[in-house]
Amino acid sequence: MNTTINGNKSILVIEPIGMGGELLLKAIRALGYHSVVATTEEVYDSMLQEVSGMIDDLIFLDFSVRQLAIETLVSEAKKKGVSGVVVAWEFLTDIAAEVAQRLDLCGPDASLSRARRNKYDMYRTLSKAECPLPALLAVLTDKDDVHQLPLEELAFPLVVKPAENAASFGVSVLMECNEFPQACKDASQWTHEYPHGIPFSKEILVQEYIPGQEFSVEGLSVSGRYAPWGVTMKFTTPGKARAETGHIFPAPVPDALRDEILNVATQAVIALGITNGISHTEIKLDKEGKPRVIESCSRPAGDYIPRLVALSTDQDPLEIYARQAVGMLDSDFKPAVPKRYCAIQFVRPDAEGVLKQLEIPSRLENASVIETRSTVSENSPVKPGSTNIERLGWAIFTADSEQSILLAMDEFSQSTRVSIV
Repeated sequence: MNTTINGNKSILVIEPIGMGGELLLKAIRALGYHSVVATTEEVYDSMLQEVSGMIDDLIFLDFSVRQLAIETLVSEAKKKGVSGVVVAWEFLTDIAAEVAQRLDLCGPDASLSRARRNKYDMYRTLSKAECPLPALLAVLTDKDDVHQLPLEELAFPLVVKPAENAASFGVSVLMECNEFPQACKDASQWTHEYPHGIPFSKEILVQEYIPGQEFSVEGLSVSGRYAPWGVTMKFTTPGKARAETGHIFPAPVPDALRDEILNVATQAVIALGITNGISHTEIKLDKEGKPRVIESCSRPAGDYIPRLVALSTDQDPLEIYARQAVGMLDSDFKPAVPKRYCAIQFVRPDAEGVLKQLEIPSRLENASVIETRSTVSENSPVKPGSTNIERLGWAIFTADSEQSILLAMDEFSQSTRVSIV
């Protein structure tokens, strides 16, 4: 338990699992706040033991019954005197917004919380605000509806994805119409969120495929004013399913393109009611090189992107998020500007078998390696996949120039040794 806490600042942390949760707890600990973590007993026992030393108090509850979860959190938060609410797990951002509103604490507009979680509602909300989007070609409510589509009239490639999943689960890029049945089966195979059992809606979206480079924007909203730290360049696997393989912050792009991306992200964040708090907005470039919004959510970025922002700007966005949540951030806050380039690169298996060796370079000629981590132990079974969970490890590194960080990405790929038998 934290023995140096600021007794006046207790913060409710709704489910700190995953990379974002780990970083959020570290930020709260660095600030000296008292962390009250809302989770389930099963998740705490199986997924939070490594970060339990950063947890000061616990609320156990069932998130699968939404309204009961909200009532429980509001009641317990009042008893424990929490001063702010933060969230890292995307599937619980709607509950976090409702709880913050009920407690009269800082947070995004709760009335638009479903539009930030359900991608069909998000599309309608962003479309009404005239944000540039991929065209929505169809919405299926049952996987058998695919047989009713005029497949011969659709332009390929296109995207099929579930309305309420994340981390690339169930997302497919289709090149021809005979791939539709399997894509719809893939999109509908997860009926409930893991690990809390939250039921998913049954909508499956069929969208225009946007072919260009992918980016994200990391920002904070303060009383309706959007303050972005900058743009992240994202790298993904090719093929039918796209899993993320690395990120660079700030994105090595011309200033004019950066500003276009930031303007589009601002439109999306405002339209989705992210009036206060942190957000992560995903954007791709179309055939003309113009940015289109893929999605936006009131949560920190995953994949250690907040760490990249902190290393680049010398300002931890998660500390800023927590400070704002408890009312300790000035209304005229301005994000720090990037001072250096930072990247994370993930190692993925290229074959199925048993992992016999994984060597992640600790030094690079073109960049300074900050941290490396192996996430799969030797002699474990591994196989290629279409999501972000098949990763074997990663490295974070920094460089002073655009050219150096790009060279370092190539150098890392060539220097990493993976043996699978």
